[in-house]
Amino acid sequence: MTISRRRLLGGSIAAAATAAGFSGCSTVTRSTDIAALNKPVALPTYKRFDGPKPDLPRSHPLMPDCFYRFPEHPTKVTNGTPGDGHPVTGSTPTSNPIPPSADRNPYWQELNRRIGAPLELNITSAADYPNKFATAVAGDTLGDLFNVDGGFAYLPQFLEARAQDLTEFLSGDAILEYPFLANAPQASWRGCVYSGGIRAVPIQRGVMSSNTLLARQDLLDKLGVGLENPTVADLQKVAKAVTDGKKNRWGFAVPPTAVVSAMLGLPNGWEVRDGKLVHSRETPEHKEMLAITRQMQKDGVIHPDGIAKANQKVWFTQGSAVMTQDTYSSVQSFYRRATDQAFDISIPIPIADGGKVGRVLLGSPNNSIAAIRPSSPERTKALLRVLNWFAAPFGTEEYLFRKFGLPGRHYTLNGTDPQLTKDGSSEVCLGEFPIQYLADGPYPAYFPGHPDAVDTAYNHFKAVLPTAILSPTYGLYSPTQSTKGKVLDTRMDALTKDIQLGRKPLDAWDEAVADYRKSGADAIRNELEQALAIKGEN
Repeated sequence: MTISRRRLLGGSIAAAATAAGFSGCSTVTRSTDIAALNKPVALPTYKRFDGPKPDLPRSHPLMPDCFYRFPEHPTKVTNGTPGDGHPVTGSTPTSNPIPPSADRNPYWQELNRRIGAPLELNITSAADYPNKFATAVAGDTLGDLFNVDGGFAYLPQFLEARAQDLTEFLSGDAILEYPFLANAPQASWRGCVYSGGIRAVPIQRGVMSSNTLLARQDLLDKLGVGLENPTVADLQKVAKAVTDGKKNRWGFAVPPTAVVSAMLGLPNGWEVRDGKLVHSRETPEHKEMLAITRQMQKDGVIHPDGIAKANQKVWFTQGSAVMTQDTYSSVQSFYRRATDQAFDISIPIPIADGGKVGRVLLGSPNNSIAAIRPSSPERTKALLRVLNWFAAPFGTEEYLFRKFGLPGRHYTLNGTDPQLTKDGSSEVCLGEFPIQYLADGPYPAYFPGHPDAVDTAYNHFKAVLPTAILSPTYGLYSPTQSTKGKVLDTRMDALTKDIQLGRKPLDAWDEAVADYRKSGADAIRNELEQALAIKGEN
């Protein structure tokens, strides 16, 4: 399981930043200086790691590496230990049960030995991390390395005050000193640039973080219903055919907004139309998406609790929902949860009007970012070496240990694929030890034990990536978005649910959009257009 990139830090962090004195410091007086806040910098040079060859050819620059199985002979790609012998402290979340502490955890002890430094992490559950982070911000106890999220107020000012400026260490070819960090594409680094400096390292996820429609192919086959590559009408027809409330089975776990948006050609947040930024919420296509999902709810093809999104992963795994919306990276977790040996996932290719492939909206290239506490150049380099080690890519011996631990105790092999033992699940945190929220390598399409699922994902990527879109405002900073965006989004999301549930008429959207614009969206648009102009000049 991965933590959503916007899940961690909201109003509590903004409050903490204010409490810590950021609202009064000189940098905040520049909070409306769009040019300063979005000042560009030479991004790190991208140098793809020359590792194991993917089992399937990459047909698009955004295509993740696709592997059927783990390489039989992982290569050791580092020499010595990256640490300088001094303890490395840090703050990080986890979406899994918190692992045993280092004194009771052989994996953690071996991790310390391999990095050459005691790793002293303050690990907090994802649900509690915003408050814990806020307390650490106010008390200046974040540690040497800390995971942050881009969704809170005064982020540039916070990073300028509390994070090491990494520009001299990572800009341009300087990053080649850290080859696994250089393995991150420049799109990921754009999310780490604030106020003319590289302020963090990316927790990259790439395409795998994007939402898509997943279907229980085994249930569709059993019911004799074909889905393949649906249009909106096909999707509605299939949902009605598989829904049977008496058998506790519905078409969708949640409203399938991602796939419907792709079919209708919605913007990915903002989009430039006729030389001006337009938000998806302002478009007729967005209102049409609301009307379609409202009708699906009225037809009874969405799980009764689906709009509340109470337990959609369980419904999909257990068969109470034949289709759900989730990320590509969630596929393996669904297979891990499944108890039915016939469990099989397909990923339909959305079709727009005219028979063309729908325009898939890509998620952020990063899950989040992680920063380093200001220190001497020597200490900063040592911490960057540790982060570089954390980012060792798939197929290496370092990756195998980092994700699966020690052979015998933490994992056994099924062919060449590592499978976690009971101790591995606990001590290695289900293969997601929280150092993955301090640095991580590219996220491959690798679903151990399920090579057919790799083919499914690959064929889907091959079809949709040529027309898929990233938000044009990714990597840009708007002060108004920073301070008002969360409130505006919460208000519009609540209305979306009310409209889908039939509690509010569809036309209520028009009045809400007008208020949304006056309450901050127009200011956000203006700031982002300025930032885009700066980006276009460089």
